[in-house]
Amino acid sequence: MTKFLQDIYRQPEALQDSMGFTLSEGMHALGEAQKLIKGARYVFIASIGASWNAGLAIQAAFNEAGITTQLFDSAEFLHFTKIPKNTVVILPSRSGKSVEIVQSVTKCREAEAKIISITNDPQSPLGKGSDVCLDTHVDFDHSISVNTYTSIVLIGQLLAVFAGNLLTVKEAEKSITNALSATTPNISVWHEQIELSDWLNRDYASYFLGRGGNLASAYEAMLIWQEGAKHPASAMSTGAFRHGPQEILINKMNIGIWVDNRVARTNDFTLIGDILKQGVKVLTIGTDIPEDLGGLKIEIPEIHPVFQPLINVIPAQLATDIFSALKGENPDGFRFCKFVVETDGGL
Repeated sequence: MTKFLQDIYRQPEALQDSMGFTLSEGMHALGEAQKLIKGARYVFIASIGASWNAGLAIQAAFNEAGITTQLFDSAEFLHFTKIPKNTVVILPSRSGKSVEIVQSVTKCREAEAKIISITNDPQSPLGKGSDVCLDTHVDFDHSISVNTYTSIVLIGQLLAVFAGNLLTVKEAEKSITNALSATTPNISVWHEQIELSDWLNRDYASYFLGRGGNLASAYEAMLIWQEGAKHPASAMSTGAFRHGPQEILINKMNIGIWVDNRVARTNDFTLIGDILKQGVKVLTIGTDIPEDLGGLKIEIPEIHPVFQPLINVIPAQLATDIFSALKGENPDGFRFCKFVVETDGGL
């Protein structure tokens, strides 16, 4: 078993522990972060890599809670964004040491913006440089971001739903706890489903599609596909795929689609059916998937719609490990990328 797969299997327990810490010792910091957001005119989210993917889910949660936010790639934010007065900047980063994040702290200070960090290292330059530090409180992953990714999603989404009074603490905790409990025994089932299917092929192009917060899972799938299997991949919104990119269906390819548990379900199932007619291999991830829908189907436990990205990324993580083995690649090591990118320039 790869260390990557070990990290995947321990995910439900790690997320439960992360939430337990946040809703106890971390509750004061979470409350202070809510105050900053409620008092701000603008709320920015700036992150990079897996943390940017997590930012998609966090931004979607803020949207659901009625709080407008803007999401930036932190490298773009650093060089091209002017921060207006009365702005709160949320900086998610697993290590708190990435070069663009550390430099963004200085940029925010010069603009007199308040900083909320979401990090697994409160003693990092980011943690120490923020006004409020939200500690994700998980063990670091061996290489590819697994628990450090979903824990950022978790803490960022809890901040959003509480700041916008979308859910009470009890409601959020119950929904997440029940879903994590149901997820634990399913991980091995999903692993076997994917392993025994014909969805994966080393010679196929790979696309990942989703809507709303589930777009985070699509983008994270693309990233770990590249990191783990060292294979080219693309991600985009399901709606955008229908405005030109569908022309690529003439090629041999596999597509992963996340179907929301409330929104545009009929549209997405119709799209999946049409894609299958083109001979393309499709993996559908969601809840209550029609029995007569073709392709590989992964059923996700019920969870509040906001929190879907916490668990529906797990099948993509499992698929990455399986695909890496199929290609003879090692998901536990990087050829070019450092575990933390702390310098500018070059690979």
